[in-house]
Amino acid sequence: MNKLEISVSSEICNIVKIENFIEKFVSYFQLSDELFGRISLSVIEAVNNAILSGNKRDPDKMVIVSAEKLENQFRVTVKDEGEGFDYTNIPDPTLPNDLNKVCGHGLYLMHTLSDNLIFENNGASVTLIFDL
Repeated sequence: MNKLEISVSSEICNIVKIENFIEKFVSYFQLSDELFGRISLSVIEAVNNAILSGNKRDPDKMVIVSAEKLENQFRVTVKDEGEGFDYTNIPDPTLPNDLNKVCGHGLYLMHTLSDNLIFENNGASVTLIFDL
């Protein structure tokens, strides 16, 4: 099997299920410890964004996480049922004017920790790509 998937309702308590899923697919696909750290932090940020911003904590809306190993890449896709957002304008929270802002750090981490990000469905779906 090249792909594993999990669906959770949009409740913060389900982050634990996502953490367990990450451990499961990292072991299943035999990924390195270094990659585990990068994947874990960025996927949890993506799921957090999906629950809080995308689905606005509506427990009737689902977040779907799929993990897939390709020949020279590992991909994790996080989809929510929200309306999306303007992913073309991601602020850099390391800039002096943005240091104290509460929002934007998760997207910055996802961008920094992955080798590529692909947004689809108006930003309601993000694929984090990690080179192997």
